[in-house]
Amino acid sequence: MDILFVKLGALGDVINTLPLALSLKKHLNAKITWLVEPLSMPIVKGHPAVDEVILFDKKNWKASLPEVIKKLRQGRFDMALDLQRILKSGFLTLASRADRKIGFDKQRCKESTWLFPFERTAPSDPGKHMVYQYMDIARHLGIDDPEIKWDIPLTGNIPFSLPEKYIVLNIGATKKANLWAGDNFSTLASMIWEKFGVASVLTGGKEDMDAANTIERCSSDSVINLAGKTSINELKEVIAGAKAVVSCDTGPMHLAVALGSLVVALFGPSDPRRTGPLYGEVIQKKLDCIPCNRRLCEDPKCMREIMPADVMEKLEKIWSA
Repeated sequence: MDILFVKLGALGDVINTLPLALSLKKHLNAKITWLVEPLSMPIVKGHPAVDEVILFDKKNWKASLPEVIKKLRQGRFDMALDLQRILKSGFLTLASRADRKIGFDKQRCKESTWLFPFERTAPSDPGKHMVYQYMDIARHLGIDDPEIKWDIPLTGNIPFSLPEKYIVLNIGATKKANLWAGDNFSTLASMIWEKFGVASVLTGGKEDMDAANTIERCSSDSVINLAGKTSINELKEVIAGAKAVVSCDTGPMHLAVALGSLVVALFGPSDPRRTGPLYGEVIQKKLDCIPCNRRLCEDPKCMREIMPADVMEKLEKIWSA
């Protein structure tokens, strides 16, 4: 059975869809083609559940789209799954000419994509964790109680000559409202050094390099700064080798969960029940404004009230486990 996955963009979203791919590969003997954007391509390319990857370069969409449409129309898919639930993914699913086109029920669709003439899953709780929501597709296809695993391949070779023991502090976040202050990370790194005697490895994107440099200057020898220096494949190895991972609500947090790392997640405006770590510790203050799901906030009180001591309490629990 040939199945097209239309799951394009955010790293965390793609990672949380991998258990569905593995389930369909196992139970339906599926050949899976995955339509994805460049950011998340390293996660799906070479994954044991994925047989073929079609790249849609959103930044160069005028050149990329005709080639993508050509490949979709040439493919002989038994079914196409619109897992993104937005207009872009809906049109791309429609272009596939698959025998069955499957999307989520009306309540879980975005941008009125429930209007597309797709087969729909049964209604379910839109607030439950996204991993479980994606697995509703497996149940729709007759797979009862599908197993949740990620099977992200690793080489076991940790790059950058990192020490044997370290804790990853992932300082970045796609949404600015999800960011934790750099001075908090500096204080946390110093506390980790004093309590556990291990360095903190800073990770993040190129946009986080200035903040990481400031944290490094303020934290003396207690940090190793890798922000903006790792590819996705290198980041996998760095996270997999860590004793624990502290992260805001962002893609590498989900990567850490998928790799079996011990995770402490710092949550502000979002609902961790839906987009938090599937496994791990969550720190979120009880405020009337939570969850607001804002991308920007003039007064991000929810993140500001999380203290380094709160994180250390969780880390001490993990460290002694």
